[in-house]
Amino acid sequence: MSHPIAGRITLNLVIGIVVTILTVTIAVWWMAEKQNAQAQANTATMVVGGIVAMEDNVKAFANDYAWWEAGYNAYMAHDEAWVDANFGSGIRDTQISDILVIIAPDGTVPYAWAIDDDHGKPREIFSPDIRAKIKKLAEGMPVENEAARPAYFRIGNDILLIAVARIAPVSRASEVDPATLPFLVQGVYLKHERLHTLGKQFLIEDLGLDIESPDDSVAAGFPPIKDFNGNVIGAFVWTPPTPGFAVLRNVLAPIAGGLLVFCVIAMITVLRARKLALSQARSERQAIEAARTDSLTGLVNRFGFNELSESAHFEQSCARGEAAIIYLDVNGFKSVNDSIGHQGGDELVTRLAERLSMIMPPDSHFARVGGDEFALALTGRTAPQAVAGIASAMVHSLDQPFSVAGFQFQVTAAVGYAIADNPEVDPAELLRRADLAMYQAKNAAERDAVPYHSGLETGALHKKRLGMALRNAIEANELSVAYQPIVRAGDLAVVSVEALVRWNSTEFGRVSPAEFIPVAEETGFIHDIGRFVFDRACRDLVDWPGLKVSINVSPAQLRDPDFANDLGLIARRHDIVPNRFKLELTEGLLVRNPTIAKRKLARLKSMGFGLSLDDFGTGFSSIGYLRQFPFDWLKIDKSFIAELGTNPTANALIQSMIALGDAMDIAVVAEGIETAEQLNLLRLLQCEYVQGYHLAKPMAAGEITALLARLGDSRRMFADAATAGYVAERGTTSLKN
Repeated sequence: MSHPIAGRITLNLVIGIVVTILTVTIAVWWMAEKQNAQAQANTATMVVGGIVAMEDNVKAFANDYAWWEAGYNAYMAHDEAWVDANFGSGIRDTQISDILVIIAPDGTVPYAWAIDDDHGKPREIFSPDIRAKIKKLAEGMPVENEAARPAYFRIGNDILLIAVARIAPVSRASEVDPATLPFLVQGVYLKHERLHTLGKQFLIEDLGLDIESPDDSVAAGFPPIKDFNGNVIGAFVWTPPTPGFAVLRNVLAPIAGGLLVFCVIAMITVLRARKLALSQARSERQAIEAARTDSLTGLVNRFGFNELSESAHFEQSCARGEAAIIYLDVNGFKSVNDSIGHQGGDELVTRLAERLSMIMPPDSHFARVGGDEFALALTGRTAPQAVAGIASAMVHSLDQPFSVAGFQFQVTAAVGYAIADNPEVDPAELLRRADLAMYQAKNAAERDAVPYHSGLETGALHKKRLGMALRNAIEANELSVAYQPIVRAGDLAVVSVEALVRWNSTEFGRVSPAEFIPVAEETGFIHDIGRFVFDRACRDLVDWPGLKVSINVSPAQLRDPDFANDLGLIARRHDIVPNRFKLELTEGLLVRNPTIAKRKLARLKSMGFGLSLDDFGTGFSSIGYLRQFPFDWLKIDKSFIAELGTNPTANALIQSMIALGDAMDIAVVAEGIETAEQLNLLRLLQCEYVQGYHLAKPMAAGEITALLARLGDSRRMFADAATAGYVAERGTTSLKN
């Protein structure tokens, strides 16, 4: 028997053995898991029903005592003896509840009873804050029997379940104003004994509470406990039943014995047919695979992927319109290598490849085609319809951070894809289109995959020309810096200016920063631009004693290991102390590598630079960053200011942001002030600093110097902010009345 035939026989037998073992194992395990899942679902249903019954019991007690004509009359007559003898008996005699209080319409607590004071006095437990939340809970509650509403809140290491009802005259319920009726609040603590008794009804011996990490328990499927505001304060937990595993233990021995006998017989057959021939076949296969496999991830490498794309099968798939290519490029991968070395970068690539591989369809071809680049080839009739979903899944599979070498890395990716939508699109053209779409996703910082379309051709060419022109912009003296004043809201004194880079290109004319800054970040020119802006600001600050300047920092700049040292050198060269600068950072550059960002910001802070969090309120975790990073300032994003005075939600959010800044001793700047009304409202909200076109547009350094000289030492801009403001137009400043 020749070697290839022996190899095929061996391979088929081994596959048969593995498939049989896996099939039996998976089938038995699946049945056990299904039985466990069914039992767990049944248990959860019963527990939830028990919890509802417990709440209903508490509500029923509250309804019974509140819907009582004699009780209402005694309360209104201030008959303390009667109220104590009848209402208080629910605590002293029956002990149906742990605590019972009556809250007057004015918010006071004239009556309160409790079984014990282990958790504090009842009036201390029902603090003014809790009473306010109870009042909000009762909004819209009808004055009728069975109207009680339940709620939970935490007392120390325990959770109190309460029911709130209005004490009302039964005969005149429809005639009284609900606002004049007192509240009866009855509550029970979710004690171990009470939960144990509830759990035993459903054959659960360890029903309890998780108040340490309730979010994890809720994520695992256990019922949550939420407070007045909907925040998770605990979870009902228990050990899920596993009847399937009990059955599995009984059948495991005979199944394992049968599989063992099968394996022995099959392996004896294999060994008789293959020794020398199989060894040769294995060597040949290893050599072929090594040439086409990436050694780090085990995926197909660039050579193997190119071989696939040039194959007759792939070319025919393109001709039939049944092929698609996805390109993925990891954003900011260089910062990982810079921070933890190439070994850590290799580990990150390996884990990233493993995560991406988990979402690949079985008939796809996934490859690592570069250091941080991956490609996926799809063929078949479903490829054109499936490619968009797969590309989006690749992007969002990286939403969870990676833990490498003790650091957390939030990795994002630029993903582009293309479809062979007509017979003229051959494999080479399909690859080019996918690469172009990925390039667009990277440049535009897209949060999802970008499909190829014809408009990308012109856009890509324009960006390339823009990058070439930007290379010579500094030497050609095309870049300049404008400054927009930041003023104190109370007296409108100029306290700071924000430095804004401008580009007046001889080829393109005035280019928006939103257009050329991303190109500068991609090409690396952002470092030269950043040093230019900082140097220009240092020169101008010499003429502005006592004034501070804010400078925006790009994520690419912060990743530069020499960034802090460069700023320090430039400041010393001009004899400017670092504390005259505020470095403005957006939340986006902190999300990806918070550990590294914290270290670098601490370095800047130790040098004396001030730190400001820009666009506050637009990110999902800005408050967390205020606590985690050493910020001195925060800027409320102009999207909130635009709705000030017209949107009650925006008003409340801005007031909360200002209060948060005050609580954390962080100065607050509101940007984007467009009208006198917005300024007046911000003053009423006690916002400390403001900035916007209503006060002053960005202006040249000379105009700032002239403005400060004209305003005098106080640097007051104008006296009546309600009706006037400074603007800068065509190089001049004017008082607007």
